[in-house]
Amino acid sequence: MKLLSIENVKENMCLARAVYSVNGTVLLAEGMKLTERYIERLKEMGISILYIADHHLGKIMVDEVIRIQIKNEATKAVKETLTDIYQSRAINSERIRQTVNSLIDELIANRNVIYNLVEIRSTDDYHFVHSVSVCVLSIMTGIAIGYNYYKLIQLGTSALLHDIGKTGIPKEILTKKEKLTPGEYEVVKKHTQIGYELLHKCNDFTSVSAHAVWQHHERMDGSGYPRGLKNGAIHEFARIIALADVYDALSSDRCYRKRLLPNETIQYIQENSKTLFDPYITTVFLQNIAPFPIGSTVDLNNGETGVVTNVTKNFPARPIVKVLYKEGVLLPKPIERDLKKDLTQAIVAISEKAI
Repeated sequence: MKLLSIENVKENMCLARAVYSVNGTVLLAEGMKLTERYIERLKEMGISILYIADHHLGKIMVDEVIRIQIKNEATKAVKETLTDIYQSRAINSERIRQTVNSLIDELIANRNVIYNLVEIRSTDDYHFVHSVSVCVLSIMTGIAIGYNYYKLIQLGTSALLHDIGKTGIPKEILTKKEKLTPGEYEVVKKHTQIGYELLHKCNDFTSVSAHAVWQHHERMDGSGYPRGLKNGAIHEFARIIALADVYDALSSDRCYRKRLLPNETIQYIQENSKTLFDPYITTVFLQNIAPFPIGSTVDLNNGETGVVTNVTKNFPARPIVKVLYKEGVLLPKPIERDLKKDLTQAIVAISEKAI
């Protein structure tokens, strides 16, 4: 399988991974042959990238940090929680606890697996899927730091509900397709305070979780909001969530901008370590992220082009690549390059041919 931009997907190509709705329903199954109608509908939904089968590659076995069923259940829980708040119902704290626990258990079991797949999501479902992705990335970081189970629960709860305050922001602002005006941005910034108040008044959530939600837009140099906190004044949970939030946001398509590639997002985070982000947490966080996810078409420094088929946690920037082209010419038979073993070869770019 390989990742393809929706613009490069053609009729009769077959899906290598299913496309799901926010409720976990299969919209298009793995193996489905794509028609022009399906492709246009996916574009309308804001889905910009797909995993497509390629007979040159065969089936690629992927170790996932979390099973799709678990992630879909978590996404559904977030959606229903936000709906409850919109309709003035109490937060179902037991549902949140069960969701966070299931994510923690899954991630502990897969602690040696790297975050190596690109999320296939609709722009309409962004807020729900984003909350789960931020939770997953935050828990992975907490596990790597060495948090005990209780701390992971607090961190995971804070991360899953980090944007809960957006329920107090007018929907016409949250769903606006154009860039926000300065005034609208000031309104959106209030979501951290609103989120803090929602959790603080609910006895089922700890004060630590409430403060982490309040502080997740603070930055190490004091340039964040709402209080301009610096360095150690920002709770460690909030520093973790801040990184996960930025990584997933930049890696996602929005109505007003295209997503960055994973390696571009990683570069942004590295460049802003020490100023915006905690340098220690940045180091730990990035150890869990594959800069070239499985399925990425990449150009090597020797003129070859291939697809990433495996990534290991110890060497995330040096994956296994199945080479298909040499100087733009299709090879009669793919060649496997293990970049961990051949240090003379390196990835120079994610190929524009694919995405």
